[in-house]
Amino acid sequence: MRQLYGRPKPGHSGCDRRHRGRVAGGSSGGKGQDVSVSTIVRCAVTGLFAATGLCSVPGALFAQIPEATRTVPAELPLGFTPDGDVLVHTASGFRFPAQVAGFTRMKESGSDLSGEYVAIGYERQLGRDDKIIVRIAIVHLVDMTAAEHYTIMKPFAMSHFSAASVVSETKFSVGGQPDLSGYRGVFAGERDGQPWRFSLTTVDFGYWDGRLASAYPAAQASEAESSLDGLLSAFRWQRPVTPER
Repeated sequence: MRQLYGRPKPGHSGCDRRHRGRVAGGSSGGKGQDVSVSTIVRCAVTGLFAATGLCSVPGALFAQIPEATRTVPAELPLGFTPDGDVLVHTASGFRFPAQVAGFTRMKESGSDLSGEYVAIGYERQLGRDDKIIVRIAIVHLVDMTAAEHYTIMKPFAMSHFSAASVVSETKFSVGGQPDLSGYRGVFAGERDGQPWRFSLTTVDFGYWDGRLASAYPAAQASEAESSLDGLLSAFRWQRPVTPER
């Protein structure tokens, strides 16, 4: 994950509580490694949200992750409160179920000490051998629309695949919450000679913003996009709560 915006606040990662700025450079992973399809998808998606440095995909771009951002495989992740098998983002009340719309919550997560950035991964089987990996982040941004949020994160999404191109870009409304604005892009690209599809979705909740990234093999695009629509629908009823100051 490359650093976003100038002068990040210590302890934050990715696109969080920032004024608009420029994108700084990142670093490349190792070469010539044998990686599975699911690993490629996971690394491309988690690279957007600086969740972890555990992936070693050729060409993936990861900067050094701040100490405050960590991967928690078993214990309760930083910034969350448990409610049965649901992880609740303590600061916003946003809920991440263990199972939702056919997706299973992944163990790795991203967060920072302020509680104003958290991210959770989900995965779902596609066919016999493939998976769609999704990363959902809740983050506090200052004076930024969903379209601006999308525009800033778009280069990061496209940087993890070669020959990346835009398939579609559009505004969208959140069902049942017409006052919320959203923006979504779908892209095509290649990784290790295989065609891929990936997407980036942003939502402006007001104090909080949402960000969702996904990646999946192009051969499974129809099933993957149908599954993704189901996941988005399952989360549409939620609305992060503005914290008391």
